[in-house]
Amino acid sequence: MKYYLAVDLGASKTRIAVCSKDTIVEKTVEITPKQGDEYTIARFIWETVRKRFPTYIENIEAVGVASIGPLDIKKGVAVNPTNLPFKEIKLLEPLTTYFGTRVLVANDAVAAAWGEKNYGLGKQFKNIVYLTLSTGVGAGVIVDNHLLIGKEGNAHEVGHIIIDFNSELECGCGGRGHWEAFAGGINIPRVAKWLASKHKISSELFEFLLKHPEATAKDVFEYCRRGDRLGMLVVDLYVKASRAGIASIINTYDPELLVLGGGVFLNNQDILFEKIVSGLENDVVTSMPVIKPTAFGDDVGLYGALALAANPPRELLEVQGV
Repeated sequence: MKYYLAVDLGASKTRIAVCSKDTIVEKTVEITPKQGDEYTIARFIWETVRKRFPTYIENIEAVGVASIGPLDIKKGVAVNPTNLPFKEIKLLEPLTTYFGTRVLVANDAVAAAWGEKNYGLGKQFKNIVYLTLSTGVGAGVIVDNHLLIGKEGNAHEVGHIIIDFNSELECGCGGRGHWEAFAGGINIPRVAKWLASKHKISSELFEFLLKHPEATAKDVFEYCRRGDRLGMLVVDLYVKASRAGIASIINTYDPELLVLGGGVFLNNQDILFEKIVSGLENDVVTSMPVIKPTAFGDDVGLYGALALAANPPRELLEVQGV
């Protein structure tokens, strides 16, 4: 039997799965390496597969990689990934050498959009946006059944939409006022400190942040759930920023379906989903799309990578010369 290898490369964790043509057979979740050279990640993926799935290696038909971005799409290389300490992460060339079969590499959110189109909520739609609200903010876009790529493979970096050109908040890329500066999970504790300073707020969350520099978005949302004033302000700003960004996405791409995913959103959708979509139509000039959370949960990137491997998009095949 032939199998497909799906890799979801994230800043914090890397998910790797052996799959049939339409579902996950076995998977593992590993910590993404933070030290090494441009080939470290590819070696790590290869060694993980050899260790975890040795009986499948000879039967892997193709490999799909849903990768952190931005990407040099032609070379299949992640370039200065925002939340990993590498100048380059070479994926396409070394993985092709290791596995000896077809490899396709796409931005993680782009892959997720293709996964939703092939296996998920998007089967019946021609125009789809998948939006990830996670460590960063990103999207994948399908227009009239065509996967948008762009000249360098970054036609979907919506996290860098400027939602406040007067803002002091700095994004991981160095720009100011970007959506990701407000809503990227890695930035949320910094947003909390900024709001506390700006509004002269003292709260339990603020005291916690002062004592715990390693605090994460999870901590901030937990304090919001407890009714902490600062935590609630942070979430309110997160909602407003995301509503503005989503309105811009809808106005720009005119999707029939908008699928929401990403760790920050999925772990807090009970307090985020209704707040984000409420009143959204007031800022949209076209008809509203269907808006739903992904049904794949944390596996959405794996299903995206599987879709790249098992049902490769023509646009990506042309660009990567596979």
